[in-house]
Amino acid sequence: MPADDSRADAPRDSKKPPSSLSDVVSAHRFQDMTSLLEWEPCARDGLLYGVGAGTCAAFLGLFKRGSLISAGNWGVLTFGIVGIAAKHLCDYQRAYRRARIRTMLGMDRPAKVANFTPDKPASDKPKDD
Repeated sequence: MPADDSRADAPRDSKKPPSSLSDVVSAHRFQDMTSLLEWEPCARDGLLYGVGAGTCAAFLGLFKRGSLISAGNWGVLTFGIVGIAAKHLCDYQRAYRRARIRTMLGMDRPAKVANFTPDKPASDKPKDD
């Protein structure tokens, strides 16, 4: 057996009660959650587009079907799909912009080597015979 499976077989501490949702939420600070938007620039776009599309889908589903549970399911599904798609599209656009900038600045060309001698002569003028 691998060493990781031994932890699953260990008995649970009976004195410690299971964590409740309020314990888990209170353990995280609001700044920890907002710092995600600082180091992951496309997360904001994904969340905003996902929330907007999920809300619209939930309201449309509520008006069409009249069932709150069905409308909620459609809203959550739409939030997930649109949010992930928007984040990946933003990542692709950022990478494309960076590649275009590198191309414009000439950073994609190989660096010049000091003692490099080309195979062809420097001048391409035709020789007179």
